[in-house]
Parts: sequence; structure tokens; C-alpha cells
Amino acid sequence: MAIVKQILGGNERKIIEKAARIMKDGGVVIIPTETSYGIGVDATNETAIKKIAAVKQQPEEKHISIIVAGLEQAEQFGRIGEEAKKLAEKFMPGPLTLVVKKKPGVPDLLAENSIAFRISSNRIARAVCKQLGNAVTATSANLHGRPSIYSAREVVKQFNNRVHMIIDAGELQHNAPSTIFDIEEKRILRLGPITELQIKQVLEG
Repeated sequence: MAIVKQILGGNERKIIEKAARIMKDGGVVIIPTETSYGIGVDATNETAIKKIAAVKQQPEEKHISIIVAGLEQAEQFGRIGEEAKKLAEKFMPGPLTLVVKKKPGVPDLLAENSIAFRISSNRIARAVCKQLGNAVTATSANLHGRPSIYSAREVVKQFNNRVHMIIDAGELQHNAPSTIFDIEEKRILRLGPITELQIKQVLEG
């Protein structure tokens, strides 16, 4: 497959429109996020989600989180209660991923009972979601077992002819992965920049 490599610049809007078009057609696009580069597909397209395992050379049963443009998109996928809203309003866009109960109809390929979502602080990732009108997958763009990628050059090296489009944002800042917090179980699944104390203060405030 011949990839379309797009370097961000003055034609940013056209690049975002092209990425969304490719995703609507079931394609796979590598996008910059607030942490590393990520593999984005339409999060409602089961055929496209299945392609991620092949692209990353990883087991299909691995859970996949999503990026949304805002809480309105998140509510299409999960049950967003008052606690989730409070945390989202305080920390998103930002390095927090929330795990909430999944709504019926959401592909089991993402996860069986719950869904993990975040609002990315990267403007390109958010703009792609907005243009697509849907959530996109947020799995990191790296082959299974390899570290996350922050360099567009390395993305091209690993994924040339594996995806339909790469959005080249150059070298990304090496930010830590987001904190993952399970709303139902009230516990941190992965500690990142946002601490348990910060979350507790918001929930009890």
C-alpha cells in the first residue's frame, strides 16, 4: 500500500480533512498526540479496528482506548456520570484517561465491558476527531513490544506501506503517558502526570 505522508504546515486544515476522509473509508492514519504518535482509525468501524492488530503485529484481544474531541463524543461510547464529568472538566484536555462503563453497540474489539477515553491536548488529534465527527483509536504507533515513537522519521521507518497516511509533526515532546483512572473501581490503573491525590481532591470537592 502506498502511504500519503503529510508534513504539517500552512495546509493543516486540508491535511486534517484528508485524514478524516481516509478514516471514514476505513483507512489507518498515524497522528501526533500529546504523548507519542498514535494509530488512528474510526472507533466505530470494526473492520478498521481489526487492521490495528495487523499493523502493530499484536494480539487482537488487546484493549484499545479512544481519543474524543469532547465529552459529547465520549458519551456516544461510555456512560459519563457526574464523577467522570468533574474529572474531565478539571483535567481534560490533558494527561488523564478515564475508564467508564461501555454503552451497547460499541465494538467489543475496543474492550468488552468498559471504554477508556481521553481528550487529547494535541490540537491535531482533537481536530481529526472533530472533522471525522467520531472518536478515533488512541493506541500508540509502535510495533508490538517496541517503545513508543516520538519521531516522524521513525514512524515512517516502521510503518511505511503498513498504513494509509502519516501526519508528520516532526519530533514530539517526550511526555509521560496519561494517568488511567477507573471510575467504577475508583483506582488508578496506570500512574502518569496526574496523581491519585489530585483525583481524590476533585471527587471529594
